[in-house]
Amino acid sequence: MRKDGIDASLGLAFSLELFKRYRQSGLLQAEIPRVPGIGGRCHAFLHLAHGEVVAVYLEDRQKHRYSSDKEFLCRLDKEKGPFEWTLTPQSANSEQPPPAGQFQPPPSAPPTSRSPVPRVITALREEWLSNWTLQQKEPLYIVLSLINGERTVEDIKAATRFPPNLVDELLRILLRLNVIAISAE
Repeated sequence: MRKDGIDASLGLAFSLELFKRYRQSGLLQAEIPRVPGIGGRCHAFLHLAHGEVVAVYLEDRQKHRYSSDKEFLCRLDKEKGPFEWTLTPQSANSEQPPPAGQFQPPPSAPPTSRSPVPRVITALREEWLSNWTLQQKEPLYIVLSLINGERTVEDIKAATRFPPNLVDELLRILLRLNVIAISAE
C-alpha cells in the first residue's frame, strides 16, 4: 500500500475485480497522458461504493469534467497503459479533504438542525441512462460524486454551481433508481 492510497497499477480491469470482491469504497484515480477528444493530459476518476463503480469521469488541466465509463477506461488502460491507478479508500471517520478534482463544499458554521444525508447504496448503471445526452448525464454524475455518506443535501447544493432545484431533482432521480438512500442524521 502506498502512503497516499492503494496501488492498483496492475491493470484497471483486474483491480476493479479485486475491489469488487473485497467490497472496497473510495476514489480510484490515475493520470492519463492522452484521451481521444481531450487535449493533453487528464485525470480519470472512478468512485467506488462497496466494490461497485458508481461514477466515472475525466478531468482536464482546466478542471473541466467529461463523462466517461469504466469499459472505455479499461480498454484505454489495456491498450495504452497500464496507468498508475491509486485507490484512496473512503473512511466513514476520516476528515481528510477530498482528493484533487473532487468538489469540496465551503466551510460553514455547524447548523442547528442538519439536513438529510444521502448515501450511495448501489452502482449507477450506464444502461439506465442510455437515452440521456452527455450534457444531461454530467450534472447527475457530479452530484453523485459528492455523495459520500457525510455531506448533507445542503452541503451538496453549496458545492455545485447548479440551482438548488436541479440538485433536488437529480437526487430524486437517484432515489427512484435506488442508487442512493437519504436519511436524517
